[in-house]
Amino acid sequence: MKLRLYYIDYIRLFLCCVVIFHHTAIGFGASGGWYYTSPNRLVDLSALIYSVQMGIDQSYFMSLFFFISALFTPASLDRKGVGAFLKDRFFRLIVPLLIYVFVIHPSLVIYIWGPDAGYHFELGPMWFVFTLILFELTYILTRGLKHNAPTPVINNATMAIFAVVSGLLAFVLRIFIHTNESFMGITLANFVLYIAFYALGIMVARANTLESLSLRRGYLWLGIAFVAWLTMLSVAVSNVEGTSGGLNVVSLAYSLWEAVSCVAVSYLLLALGKAYFNRPNPFWLAMAGDSFLAYVIHPFPVVYCTKLLEGSGLCPELLVPITTVLSIVSTFLMAHIIRFLCHKVNYRWV
Repeated sequence: MKLRLYYIDYIRLFLCCVVIFHHTAIGFGASGGWYYTSPNRLVDLSALIYSVQMGIDQSYFMSLFFFISALFTPASLDRKGVGAFLKDRFFRLIVPLLIYVFVIHPSLVIYIWGPDAGYHFELGPMWFVFTLILFELTYILTRGLKHNAPTPVINNATMAIFAVVSGLLAFVLRIFIHTNESFMGITLANFVLYIAFYALGIMVARANTLESLSLRRGYLWLGIAFVAWLTMLSVAVSNVEGTSGGLNVVSLAYSLWEAVSCVAVSYLLLALGKAYFNRPNPFWLAMAGDSFLAYVIHPFPVVYCTKLLEGSGLCPELLVPITTVLSIVSTFLMAHIIRFLCHKVNYRWV
């Protein structure tokens, strides 16, 4: 990546906001796991609509996070060398991870359940950072191997092959590990797309393939994803539990749709960004700079805002968007202040 890709910063900011929305909606009863679930919960159709949105979010947002992280890894490693790169990652990733696990997480647990709740090791949303550290270490160890990495050609055929192969591999993995099973808060059943998108990000960074992004192709694939979604729903309607995995046609349909959705939404976001948002904007760039720290600290504002508003008398259908906006504003305000203070003491890794 030789030129500054402003739209990548904005997409990272957008994804962080999606994460905050995602966890806010779960806090009010949409499907998924989270620290705190309000007694003022979504029910019936509204719960179903928000849960469907959670599934769509899940199909792409973390995979795209890994792709974006990988985009800048080769150039950073080449520029800094292994030693400086590892030092940078220690302060940029490992220190926030340790602070979250040993300070933020237990403080949040005490805030929700009181001082007698006890300490239970939990990565929370920082499973992403933990996994990213493992991916980057793997890349460092393997980048020197003699191999001819393929140059990714982005067209309809390669996108289809990528989506189908990823979906089939996810289906096979989910025969043995279901999506409702986790290890240290990590859903291993979702890792096929995470690994595939990280590896794709490395290859795209080397080949600078983002120049070939096409809005027309993005809209075409969004239509393909919608058809795949309808097909998956028609198969899964009689056996929703089957979407979590196992040797069944529902898991196969869900895994294939998820991969197609991931490819389609990710490609469209990148194409839209390149076409319309690849220009500097001081306000949005400042927010994008705060986005990683906002990701780290967002559980506290989300839970606090949920508990603050749940007794307001408003219906949960209104509470989700209102709480989301309040959580986003408070999270980024906190992140900006913390970053400012860190820079004041010359801690430049946030």
